[in-house]
Amino acid sequence: MTADAPGRLSALQRINADDRSPMESLPYWARATNPIVRRHLGLYWRTLPPEFEPIFYICGFWLVALLVGIVFPFVTDLATTVIVVSVLVIPVGMIFYLRALLSIAANAAAAMADEIRNNTMHLLMSTPMSLEQIFLGKVASAIWRKMDDLILIVQGAAIFGPPLIIMHYAGLFPLRESGPATYLLIIAMTITALLRLVLEPLMVGMVGVGIGAFVPFRAIAITSSLAWVAFYFILINMLQQLNLQNLSAALDLAREASDAAMAAANMRVALALALTVVVELALPVLLPYALIRLVSSLLARQMRAN
Repeated sequence: MTADAPGRLSALQRINADDRSPMESLPYWARATNPIVRRHLGLYWRTLPPEFEPIFYICGFWLVALLVGIVFPFVTDLATTVIVVSVLVIPVGMIFYLRALLSIAANAAAAMADEIRNNTMHLLMSTPMSLEQIFLGKVASAIWRKMDDLILIVQGAAIFGPPLIIMHYAGLFPLRESGPATYLLIIAMTITALLRLVLEPLMVGMVGVGIGAFVPFRAIAITSSLAWVAFYFILINMLQQLNLQNLSAALDLAREASDAAMAAANMRVALALALTVVVELALPVLLPYALIRLVSSLLARQMRAN
């Protein structure tokens, strides 16, 4: 009887671990049950937490297809037969994604502007949470309102995005002539595109909170946040066009077939890829971090002065 006790205890622990809500796996500031988040969500707090497992399976399928395609190129050709559907679905998904980002920025700016205008920040600062957690809670409440849309957008991008990326880079670097490097480049660009869909909502939400913290007028804060999101997408598209020009110039140099031209072409390709990574991944990570630090410092100083 005593010998069975450890086994029963471990079984109960496994059952408790399996029964744990997916919400508990999120950081406290990101949970819909967080009082700050729930206060802004209203009825939206019942939104189910995201399920990333199907997205991982889809990404795994494309990863295996590309890796197998290095040895058997016809596998990649078969996998890209959905390119016609991708051409139709991805532009529509981009419209809905931009709409979701604009909504997140507007809701985050409005929530923060209301706190400043109603002089309730002192009440929030009296809670055990830090200013950083309060700001992130505002962002989380704006993201939760669009969680269902974002999950559908990410799933659609995971299914139909890789064929477009394959066709794009295969046009620049033929798969059968360039070797494994092109396949690895396609994998890297696919991962970059999917990570953007996760990082950019957090970035635009934090921008909205930062604007709302110092613009207590709700309409002006929302308008400024929407203008910033529009500027961000214009900037990203301009830099992507610059990236394509660098790749085209690199290919033109490579066609000269001299050692000096090949070295210059490799440098152009490296510069273009580095620009892609820095702009599309580093900016959505570094900007929210810098904004959290800056807004926390300035707002705390302003509160002490008042």
